Amino acid sequence: MIISVQILRALAALMVVMQHIADKAEQYHSDALSDYHIGYFGVDLFFIISGYIMCHATSQKRLSVRRFIANRIKRIIPLYWIVTAAALMVYLVAPSMVNSSGGETSIFSSWTLIPTGKKLLVQNGWTLSYEFLFYLIFAGFLVVGSLKKQIIFSSIVLMAMVLVGLYFQPQQPTLKFLTDKLFAEFISGMLAYLFLQRVSLSSTTSFLLLTAGMALLLLQNHYGIYASAAGRVLSGGVPMLLLFTGIVGLEPVISKIAFPGKKSAILLGNASYSLYLIHPFTLSPCALILHKFQLVQNQMLFVSLPLFVAVLAGIAAWLFIEQPVNAFFKQKNMTAAASPLTG
Repeated sequence: MIISVQILRALAALMVVMQHIADKAEQYHSDALSDYHIGYFGVDLFFIISGYIMCHATSQKRLSVRRFIANRIKRIIPLYWIVTAAALMVYLVAPSMVNSSGGETSIFSSWTLIPTGKKLLVQNGWTLSYEFLFYLIFAGFLVVGSLKKQIIFSSIVLMAMVLVGLYFQPQQPTLKFLTDKLFAEFISGMLAYLFLQRVSLSSTTSFLLLTAGMALLLLQNHYGIYASAAGRVLSGGVPMLLLFTGIVGLEPVISKIAFPGKKSAILLGNASYSLYLIHPFTLSPCALILHKFQLVQNQMLFVSLPLFVAVLAGIAAWLFIEQPVNAFFKQKNMTAAASPLTG
């Protein structure tokens, strides 16, 4: 386990949760987190982490394309489908409670993750469409031999997609997705892996990179998100890449030194996927309770209660759903590997 990456996962999930709390507060005319505008950049951090981790995982052992994709499906889809099934039950009874911010919901897209321009039952799942297309492209080059070639070829394909999007700017939803600039963030994660494998950053350099990333985030939070043709790849991707590289560069220090909150951060990193998918189910009930008791103007309570409940629910989902499902598939893989009938 790379402890620094687990901490980054926790940070990414918390950033998204806090942003959604801010959005919920706005719906209820509360000023809670009204000065917080950079939470969505947690998604950019998740994409960078994915690029890095796929390189790390495939550097440790050789995997066939089939096995790689199967592992990704088993890791991502079961929890997502369980949460989607729960959202579907709510949707069938009270459609207005799902995607309350508006927009048409597609049950087809919700189960297949094929972007059609419509919302998903669990809208956070939109990022999984990007993840799986990246996995497919990355897996397609497992046959080229070295990890370096795999990264180079994957990056070329992803960058070609991005350039096509920048040039033609398609408006059809599926084509727009296939050429989205956000795919460049997977490239930055892969290149960060190559860089960190070849360059041993000093603690001072790592800290400076971390500080630079944080400064860019704080400046944008205060003065507004930087607008450019590159979109959030520049405004969110660059500061998150600096922050990512700085924290991973501090891995030798982080792994050895005990500091307050370290165990909690690792726990939250482990549960980050569950937290990311589960938290929308907790924010609305919390907001309704606060509204019922006329507490929406209590800014501290409007932040702390939904955040506490979301984190608790995320950890519970990780412990009682995600972990058991992962253990089931792991045991199944071990059994299959031990069977002479599997070849």
